[in-house]
Amino acid sequence: MNFAGLLGLIAAVGISSFAIMDSAKNPKVFADPHGIALVLGGTLTVALMSFNFKSLWGALKIIARKYFGRERAINYNESIERIVVLSEAYRRDPKSLQAMMKPTDHPFLKDGVHMLLDYGFNYEELDEILHNAVRGKKKRDGDEIKVWQTISRFPPAFGLLGATLGMISLLQTLGEPGAQDRIGPAMATALVATFYGLLTANLVLIPIAEKLASVSQADLTLREIIKEGVLLIHEKKHPMFIREYLKSFLAPQARHEGSDSGSLKKVA
Repeated sequence: MNFAGLLGLIAAVGISSFAIMDSAKNPKVFADPHGIALVLGGTLTVALMSFNFKSLWGALKIIARKYFGRERAINYNESIERIVVLSEAYRRDPKSLQAMMKPTDHPFLKDGVHMLLDYGFNYEELDEILHNAVRGKKKRDGDEIKVWQTISRFPPAFGLLGATLGMISLLQTLGEPGAQDRIGPAMATALVATFYGLLTANLVLIPIAEKLASVSQADLTLREIIKEGVLLIHEKKHPMFIREYLKSFLAPQARHEGSDSGSLKKVA
């Protein structure tokens, strides 16, 4: 379970509830079914118009797996040291490399070693295949993130639409008796849709998109390290060179830190 994501969701609900209860004389004004239906229903409708069912269903599954799924911390330095160990074994006896692979190794590292040992690709062929694999993963992640980034733009617009409709209804009654007394409550109701639009976008959808982008970037960086590591193993470079070269991908302060330092979210 991603406790940070769950805690963030609980905090968002708590902050919103506190703001509603503390700021309004009558909190019931926020229980406006028309504003809620317009924001949520409008957002869902435009999402269906923008993406097919497969993309939307995939986006929901990604949330369950990457946002609320189990966190598995990885460390860049640990992965680099693992590659160094494999490089030492490959220099001594290439055939021993397959037996050294562990079930806990990253799937991309397993694939790279498999192509290195079983297919006999030369350096250019191996580089091209691994590069395309990383590029394909980046595109797939980008498509998933784009769904949430696009959807996050809709709620504020529908909130503004709700406020506009409310103001139109209010202006239509200004000439009626007692209209002056209804201006304040009517304007408050009109702005409820705007409130829910901003709330949905900024406390739910945008954070989800940013979280997915962060997880994706972490995994892509790891895959770039693995890609270069496999190529260096193929060239039988000295383990010390491999270690220092791969550490050049990291920020200076992260190159010698322990397991907690380079901790990032691993994508299965």
